[in-house]
Amino acid sequence: MTAGCSKVEEISDYSEIPEPADSLSVNEPANTDADFDDSCYIYNQLSDKEKEYYDIIRDAALNFEDKAVFPEALDPELLRKLYISVYYQEEELFWLSSMFYRPASESDSLILSYRFTKEESAQLQAEIDAETADIFSSFDENTSDYEKLKCFHDRLVLNCTFSMDTDYANTIYGALCDGYAQCEGYAFAFDYLCRLADIDCFTVSGTNSDGALHAWNVVKLDGMWYNVDCTWDDPILDPVDEDFVRYYYFLAADSDISGVTHFPDNTYYSYPICSSDENYYKREGYYASSADEGVTLLANAAADALKCGSKNAAVRFSDEKAYKDAVTKLFDFGGIKQVIKFANDSSDVKVTDKKYVRYLNDDELIIHITMIYE
Repeated sequence: MTAGCSKVEEISDYSEIPEPADSLSVNEPANTDADFDDSCYIYNQLSDKEKEYYDIIRDAALNFEDKAVFPEALDPELLRKLYISVYYQEEELFWLSSMFYRPASESDSLILSYRFTKEESAQLQAEIDAETADIFSSFDENTSDYEKLKCFHDRLVLNCTFSMDTDYANTIYGALCDGYAQCEGYAFAFDYLCRLADIDCFTVSGTNSDGALHAWNVVKLDGMWYNVDCTWDDPILDPVDEDFVRYYYFLAADSDISGVTHFPDNTYYSYPICSSDENYYKREGYYASSADEGVTLLANAAADALKCGSKNAAVRFSDEKAYKDAVTKLFDFGGIKQVIKFANDSSDVKVTDKKYVRYLNDDELIIHITMIYE
């Protein structure tokens, strides 16, 4: 499980950064009505004045201006909120630096800095456009939003490697084109693709269970919100397996991860409740309510994988007893050999029944196997 992410860094005249204020609205409270427009979910929690100032920062960054200038002096903590909002929600501004220059007192301007020049950004954008065009070329009018989301997820997992050591690691360019990114890059890229597909999505910043900074996505599908974490579905394996893809954190409910492995930063915003259990495994038919059903479904998943040229198969269980009983049947009593035999009998391509790799996710009750071709 990979972790670690950058954050918006602050340069300040203070020896200590003060804690966020209890209320940061300008003139009016933020919109907390659950019925507000779900598009631009974070933006729509800002007050009208805050939206105006958000737009000023965004437009200044879009034009590579040295500073954003406001019609009145603003509190430094409000400026921080606005800058963080723009940074995490305007992922297409990949040239905008994570550096926040905090003024010592109220100020009517905010210094902006950039990762790349305007000319460099234009060149990188051309590569991004070519990559996204290639991704979207596989879609037609019958492609569902679910299929698009799965495509975006798989593309990032299979074509990007977790890394903190490049100039592009926190950008959509890093995840889509350079092939190396950390969690911000993965999340920004997934968000970017969703926006191009007119699917409501946004990036969430927070921490993992170890307190390390992390970023992931919340996306709306069929009227329900779900968590997606492409970074954690792309673990660093030893030895490296470039064909490995999993779906532990694809369309996950809050009950699966929130407050367990993922802890969103609620300093400035509230987030939609992700309560649906229509996760990847249910949608694909790999969700079992008993051990015997799980073994059968794993065999089907293995056969389906070989037919598609993959080698990964997984099944999720509805309860811990069914999961543990299936683990025993498969790996203590030899049921895995029958699973692999069924897959081999169903495919022209064969895998060995002498060797395989297993992954057990005790938190989400998932059994995952990676088969090895003969």
